[in-house]
Amino acid sequence: MEPAARGLSAFGFTFDPFEHLDSTKDAHLQEYLVIPPAVQNTLSDQSVAVFAQPGGGKSALRIYTANFYKDSRGVRFPITYVSEDYSTKSKFHFEGMKRSLARAAFMYLASYPDLFFDLSSEHKKRLKGLLLELPFGLDFNLRLLTESRFLSDLEAVLGTPAFSSLPALDRAHHQLARELEKETPTKSLALADCFALLHDAFGAKSIHILIDGLDGFMETRSPQALLAWIEPLLNVLEAWEKKNIYLKFFLPLDISDAPALTHSSSLRAVSLTWDDNLLAEVVRRRVFVASRGAFDSLDAISAPDVRNVELTLARQLGEKEKLPRRIIIKSRELLKNIIAANKEEISLEDLFSMRESSHVTAI
Repeated sequence: MEPAARGLSAFGFTFDPFEHLDSTKDAHLQEYLVIPPAVQNTLSDQSVAVFAQPGGGKSALRIYTANFYKDSRGVRFPITYVSEDYSTKSKFHFEGMKRSLARAAFMYLASYPDLFFDLSSEHKKRLKGLLLELPFGLDFNLRLLTESRFLSDLEAVLGTPAFSSLPALDRAHHQLARELEKETPTKSLALADCFALLHDAFGAKSIHILIDGLDGFMETRSPQALLAWIEPLLNVLEAWEKKNIYLKFFLPLDISDAPALTHSSSLRAVSLTWDDNLLAEVVRRRVFVASRGAFDSLDAISAPDVRNVELTLARQLGEKEKLPRRIIIKSRELLKNIIAANKEEISLEDLFSMRESSHVTAI
């Protein structure tokens, strides 16, 4: 346990809810994520472009959305597409999506291995044809399926979450690996055939492709270059929607006014915007979960004359700093300071010093 976590335990926390700035590493994200009302429609059956600044919650919302769909056990099938490169070749996206689809299909089978045994011979052949697209090769992944103890081992290698919370891999997984190994694959499938396979073999009624990881694009390229990169995907929105395939873009705020995104009849555009009350709720939810419901505000570990700690911290942020990442950092620094000073409660002086540090950061 980290020193900060040990110190927080004295205040009634069971873990440090402000430890992770990277949403992909936060095991508790689903329990306390705050979603602005304007982006609730991200979860619906439609294509959506979600805009936010770096640190504004795009990846957190993407992870939450994927988990929301996974609760349907494949009826609404999520595929996370974080591009490995930024090529503008016409087929680039669709080849990358096929690899992402193969990852998701493999994790779905690993989550529900018994499903495979009841499939028709043709579906098994087509699934093996799809799984040949897996990174590191299918043989490597089948060996991993046989030798691993937990689904989390597969998640770590493939970078794709499981669809269930099985406690351990067992004989059914070993049988799945053996049957896939001996199966004869069909020839390489087109992406449209892969989508159809999810419907035919897994019973997927809709497919949701979550496109993330594009903030880095803006660090080295212009907004126009990013729009050109997205264009092949925008061109298929209408056709794919008719097949219940929906794209969810998580995009930098810099391109939020691009007509190609805001004037498309097949794409709803929304922005992740944060006010002081929403940011305060980001902290309160984390406090509630980390204290196992014992309290829902840092007021509970503050001096009697201290009230609305979370709202005070949010109001200290400059207009361009009003982001979940910034309020999480401020909360972490506040708690770190009182632990280092061996204090038993948050004082007005502690909150005042946080305001001063905010001014220094802004400069």
